[in-house]
Amino acid sequence: MTDTQYDYIIIGAGSAGCAAAHRLSASGEHRVLLLEAGQADDRWLWIRIPAGVARVLSGERALWRFETDADEKVAGRRVLWPRGRVLGGSSSVNGMMWVRGDPLEYDQWRDLGNPGWGYSDLLPYLKRMESYTGGDPALRGRHGPIRVSEYRDRDTMTMAWRAAAQSAGIAPNDDYNGARFEGVGFLQFSVHRGWRCSTAAAYLRPVMHRDNLTVATGALAQRIVLDGKRATGVVYRRNGSEVTASARREVLIAAGAVQSPQLLEVSGIGNGEILHRAGIPVRHHLPGVGENLCDHWHVRMGFETTLRSSLNTVLRSSFKTAAMGASWLFLGRGLMTTASATIHALTKSDPALPRPDIKIQLHQITMATSHYALAARGQRFADRIGLDRFPGFSFGCFVLRPRSRGSVHARGPNMADPPAIRPNYLGAESDVRKQLAALRLIRKVAAQPELARYIVREVRPGPQARDDDALIDHMRSTGQTSYHPIGTCRMGSDDTAVVDHALRVHGVEALRVIDASIMPTMVSSNTNAPTIMIAEKASDLVLAAARHGT
Repeated sequence: MTDTQYDYIIIGAGSAGCAAAHRLSASGEHRVLLLEAGQADDRWLWIRIPAGVARVLSGERALWRFETDADEKVAGRRVLWPRGRVLGGSSSVNGMMWVRGDPLEYDQWRDLGNPGWGYSDLLPYLKRMESYTGGDPALRGRHGPIRVSEYRDRDTMTMAWRAAAQSAGIAPNDDYNGARFEGVGFLQFSVHRGWRCSTAAAYLRPVMHRDNLTVATGALAQRIVLDGKRATGVVYRRNGSEVTASARREVLIAAGAVQSPQLLEVSGIGNGEILHRAGIPVRHHLPGVGENLCDHWHVRMGFETTLRSSLNTVLRSSFKTAAMGASWLFLGRGLMTTASATIHALTKSDPALPRPDIKIQLHQITMATSHYALAARGQRFADRIGLDRFPGFSFGCFVLRPRSRGSVHARGPNMADPPAIRPNYLGAESDVRKQLAALRLIRKVAAQPELARYIVREVRPGPQARDDDALIDHMRSTGQTSYHPIGTCRMGSDDTAVVDHALRVHGVEALRVIDASIMPTMVSSNTNAPTIMIAEKASDLVLAAARHGT
């Protein structure tokens, strides 16, 4: 073999790609090439510190700063969609919330015609990927690469929020990743001893010495090489030159819900009409590529508090910031171990429902917007990201399984050009109704005496927003992405599915998609853990095919 010939080529060293590279190269039998468009910046200090996510998201280093098309349903706004452009991908820049998903929704995946994707089928992978000391060992992993920890500090705000949620009728849950999904509980994070545990740190860095694993950073995939209806390699650009790498066995796309469909399309795989309009020759008509886009629309309500422990106050005091840093550095505790959220509730918009359909979480911070625009230089950091000058906290909420569906499509044949992202937020009336119920539940929790004693006033949207129309206006004009896009290369067996239950692209040999884009529906309140699980299962599917010569 030459240096451009491999058994497997993985495109994207993110949450899925790092996990797949680890597993596929483990035996030493297969030569694996892992391509990453970003750089090896996963050891940058602000990435490694959990609370550093605000600095990362308000800059350009390590990010694709995508934007959606303007949409009148969200007040005509274009919404920023940052995605990781670094080893570890979005697991290196996300909020680190570790939520494996609703077991009943995995069963729904199976029942949609995807054998092998029910909860009982996937539990071994959910355990294999994590190391967590709590919970039931029959359901939780103890020895996996991702180190998981529960938020340990029982600070006044977190405990008051927990008590108020229970008073409002939400049952407690000691482990939402265990036997029961529903309830209010302390958040679990992919954080170990105060440091972010990305897939780069957990899966990739420990094995980069393997002779059969090549990791190429600064390498942007340009297109999949096709020989008829078989994928035989990848063309990528690095250091100003194009390189063609050949795959003896398979090409695995792990570029995420935005760029995986875009890469298929620029390679000529997708809806023929859309490809023609983009000036791309059609190699394989597959109409579902780029469709079924789904994301969580995140809406916050902000409150001023009498407590001086919120990040609004801490980040405006050199002394308090130093104390917080010391607690993180020497004890691995405190708000620097999170991205501001400490506890959440997975609950129902209507008590008659059979399972939870909304999420509410506490953020120990308030700001005019959660939209991380590029921060201006020369200001105090708290001002650069727009923190309020009073002590405050906010409730964030979204619909767990939104019905609204959008699309991602290439605008042209160049992967360097951002695709057209149309999420169609709040396109389904049921999403509006459920989000409205979540906002009213927030006020119910805030009114409970355990929490009300610490509240000075509701700041956003404020007491003047009493009727449905005012709350819906707040929902449309202030909501943002939850950074959870999925579904654009949907798994299924129907005519609009993109991959089958083995994640093979329909109608194309030796090509799979192995990331969040294959999810048929939203399985969880947060998508990082399920994405890693997909890559774990995909690795076994790929290795099984190699053993059987298929």
